[in-house]
Amino acid sequence: MKRLSHIGILALFKEILFKRWLDKNAFKVLAEIGVGSGQVVLDFGCGPGTYTIPAAKLVGESGRVYALDVDKGALERVEKKARKEGLNNVVRIESSGGEAIPLGAETIDVVLLIDVLQEIKDIGALFSEVRRIVKPNGKVFVFPMHIGEEEAMRLAKSMGFTLEGKKARQVLAFSR
Repeated sequence: MKRLSHIGILALFKEILFKRWLDKNAFKVLAEIGVGSGQVVLDFGCGPGTYTIPAAKLVGESGRVYALDVDKGALERVEKKARKEGLNNVVRIESSGGEAIPLGAETIDVVLLIDVLQEIKDIGALFSEVRRIVKPNGKVFVFPMHIGEEEAMRLAKSMGFTLEGKKARQVLAFSR
């Protein structure tokens, strides 16, 4: 079993605290990074909808949010939350667990990859698929929890994404 150094433990603790802050402030952060009216958003690995529901509110009725996850129960919770909020612009996509995304080429304005990359077997293949579905000048936002910023940047750049900087202190912003 790998032992963490004191520095490693502190870094992990800091990452967890930031993730909690990010979850609590999802609406504010999504608005700050530019999710807005009429956009089409993919929340890849959406879980219970922590970012899906705020994104759906921000894009409004003229936009759409695809909630993609491998966990059927999580997707059911997303649908329930969307109904409760009166949101009709959330589309559920049940994933097979692979990197393939069942959406057309150049159909997505914004892709959210928040705390999900550590679950992916082939992150390079995922970034390739994300590049396929993102519109020219589309945005990809990554919170690279557990895999490290440098690795996420290397992989995204190798697939032709341009790093625009960080948003909300630790969310990497890329454009196509």
